[in-house]
Parts: sequence; C-alpha cells; structure tokens
Amino acid sequence: MTITVSQHTPGQLRQTIQISSHQLNADASEAAGGSATGPDPHDLFDAALATCKAMTLQLYAKRKNIPLQEIKVEISRDDSAEAKGLYQLHVSLELIGELTTEQREQLLAIADKCPIHKLMTQTEVQVHTSLKAQPAATSEAEPLIIQPQERDIGFIIKRLIPAKVQRRVGPFIFVDHMGPATFTPNSTEGDVRQHPHIGLATVTYLFSGAMQHRDTLGNNQRIEPGAVNLMRAGRGIAHSERIPADIRTEQVKVEGMQIWLVLPEDEAESEPAFQHYPAALFPAIQVPGSEIRVLLGEYFSQTSVVSFPARCCYAELKLDPCSSLALPKSEQQLAIYLAAGSLKEPVLSAGQMLVMTEDLTVVAGDDGAHFMVLGGDEVEDPVLLNWNFVARSPERLAQAKEEWNSGNFPRLTDDAEWIPAP
Repeated sequence: MTITVSQHTPGQLRQTIQISSHQLNADASEAAGGSATGPDPHDLFDAALATCKAMTLQLYAKRKNIPLQEIKVEISRDDSAEAKGLYQLHVSLELIGELTTEQREQLLAIADKCPIHKLMTQTEVQVHTSLKAQPAATSEAEPLIIQPQERDIGFIIKRLIPAKVQRRVGPFIFVDHMGPATFTPNSTEGDVRQHPHIGLATVTYLFSGAMQHRDTLGNNQRIEPGAVNLMRAGRGIAHSERIPADIRTEQVKVEGMQIWLVLPEDEAESEPAFQHYPAALFPAIQVPGSEIRVLLGEYFSQTSVVSFPARCCYAELKLDPCSSLALPKSEQQLAIYLAAGSLKEPVLSAGQMLVMTEDLTVVAGDDGAHFMVLGGDEVEDPVLLNWNFVARSPERLAQAKEEWNSGNFPRLTDDAEWIPAP
C-alpha cells in the first residue's frame, strides 16, 4: 500500500491525499498558517484510532451475535506535553442496542485490541525518510496536441473534441470555439435552428457579442459575455440559438465556447433543466500577471456557483505578455485550449488544445495568452455520441432520432424551423 500526498495549490499548505482510489484533503488551521480547508495531520492521526475502534467493535459484535445496533466514538486529545513525549487521547464510546452489562464490558475490553490502538501503544514504529530517486533520462513522448478542425455551420467554428486522437477529456465530449464572426443585418445568417439533445449538458460561454437561447421548457434568455448558461438535456430537450437583431445591426463580433458534458449514467434520463448564471457571479481571481475565472467545479481553491452532478473543471485564464503561472496539481484528466495569444511553455499556438499529462507551469508569449482549462474525472465506457445525442446504448440513440423526426420529441411550438436528425 502506497499513500501519495501532494501539494494541492502552489503557495498553500493544503495537501491532497491519494489512498488507492480514495482522495481527501488535509490542511493546517489559519493560526498555523493554513487555510483550514481540511483536517490537520493530528486530526487524521486521532481519527484513525477512533475509526479503527468503531470498526473493530462492529465486527466483533456481529461475530459474537451481540445486538450492537450502532456505535459512536468521541475522541479528544491533550497534546500539552507532546514536546516532552506525552500525547494523550481520551476515547468515549456510546454503545447503542439492547446490551447487557456483561456485553458492554466485553466490548469495552475489545476496543483496546483494535489494530491501530495496538500499533500506537504496543508496536515499535520505525519511519525511514529518503529522497525519491531521479528517473533516468529518457526521450520524452511528444505531448498530445489536438489541432482544430474548421467547420462551417453558418459561420466558422473550430472543433477540438471529439477528435480521432482524443474522444473526450473527462466528461467533456464536445468542444467548439465559435467565431469571431459578424452577421448580416435583417437575415438569419448564423442562427442555429431548434434541435434536440439527450444524455448531456451544454454550456455556452461567450467572449463577445450575444446569442438568444430559447428552449422547450419556456426559457427565453439572452446570453452575453461572461455569463454561464447550463442546459441539462436529461431525457430530452430542444432549443434554438439565434443572433439578436442589435448584434447584427451593430456588427458586433460573436465569439465564445460551446461545450457538451456527459451526464452521469444515473442522471442521463433526468428531467431537463436550464440555468442562467450572470457574469457577476464569476469574479476574476487576481494572481500576479494573470486572472482566473472558475466557471465549473473547483480550481485555484475557488468553487464555482454552478451546480453540476459530476466532478469537473472549467476555467478561463488570461495571462499578461511573458507572465508565468503554476497550474494547480490535479488527478483529474485536464486539457488546455488556447483561444488567443500564444504560450512559450508549453509551446502552443492559438486554436490548439494540449491534453495535460503532468503538472504545468505555463508561460505566456509576447502577445499574452487567453485559454480555457477543462476536464474532470474520466467517464467509463460505453459512452456513445451520435449527432446531438449522448447515450449508453445504440438503441437509445436510435429511439431519440426516431422520436425527433416523427414529432414525438419536445419542440418549440412557435418556431417552425427545426433541424432533422441525419
């Protein structure tokens, strides 16, 4: 068994503890120089003893048919003399159940026989600390860089995901960079007619311009730069995205990101929903030479106000020319999409996506850098993407297509234009 502890965020005491497939955080109190975002090492030490006693008594009671319904363990410590070699823990047991006095005394005696108690009091523990050997110099594999595929959907978009070399990043199964584009006044150029979705969530995030979202739940929302618009398709929703008249008339450039995320399997057939989060809810985190906005999940110890049913990360970062920034360590699968500018380290040009395989310190080019960090926990297959649908089986995809084309799928009743399923 190997336990890995790594710094969660540069410049902070908070640590990420990885134990097999389990993860937890540890931190110090604010008085001790930490941020109090998790238990400190002494708390974990004490909790190990309390937890072991509880488990030991539950197993023993089951084996001996003792009617122990529940056990609660409280532990307090007196570390006032720790520097002199005395560390005292006081454990209080609450045994719940129809127990005789003899059974209670029997369980009390067993509590001190738990493995952690004996480890702390009867076993000589030796700790050997060494430096990890430096790996031998080898030729490093080329980083995975995804090149954009340009598509014309009424205006030019750059499609990054899905790609042949990378079908998805965490739950992100579709990533488009829209524009920048201007549109002819008094026309429908650039409008996306109503179309359906199942099994996924869409997030629209604009850098400039505006779009008008309408869906079959009755939402009619103008989408503007900096706002996050999350639509959970669940068992089925249809929507349209059109260019507002004032944006056409004033020739305002429309540019932004359109992404889809796989919904967890137990949420795939949930009720559809749409939430609009104004830009004011995503204040920039100011770091020397850069600013960060956390749009989904957690990043740089900031948690987004947007609720999503799976662990993921979506953040917008802007770096001043030639500035550098150490990105937080993460066990999630993450990628960087460079929307504008350039990166000297790692070397990346605008429009390219880098799938991260290691911790990174990014260095902006002479023109600065504007990029998105996206990803999350990997989603287990099967996950099938076909047209606008995500499902776990071909049969569900075929059903959604048939229902949409036959008119048995929710539609906007006052908008006759719709896109047939191929």
